[in-house]
Amino acid sequence: MPIDRQDTVCIFVGDQNRAKDFYTKILGFELHADAPLFPGASARWIEVAPKNSSTMVILYLPDENWQHYKQVVGKSQAVTFRVTDMASLQKKLKAKVVKFVQEPDVQLWGTYATIQDSKGNSLILVEHPKSE
Repeated sequence: MPIDRQDTVCIFVGDQNRAKDFYTKILGFELHADAPLFPGASARWIEVAPKNSSTMVILYLPDENWQHYKQVVGKSQAVTFRVTDMASLQKKLKAKVVKFVQEPDVQLWGTYATIQDSKGNSLILVEHPKSE
């Protein structure tokens, strides 16, 4: 039984409502799930993803079982999202007052930029070079 794909990536957040609004309303991700983590829990399982993505992003609020992740909230979590038109996306995100930590930088392997989400987590955006 081989491993056939990446299923989820967790981004640890301090405020799930704020994070959900950022990823769905600002970045335009689709909401796939928003339910209590378990019956009676205040934390929720919030699953978002770019349209047509097979990998879900979990906006996870660290609890007593995940205390060690509280230290990464608001820090770079090395999450990378592929984009198809960096210039257009940059313009749209700046209009929504998204902070660019690293403006788009063209390299031989592609163009990358780094933005911050609503809690200060760094997200890397990468546009692969166009095929000639």
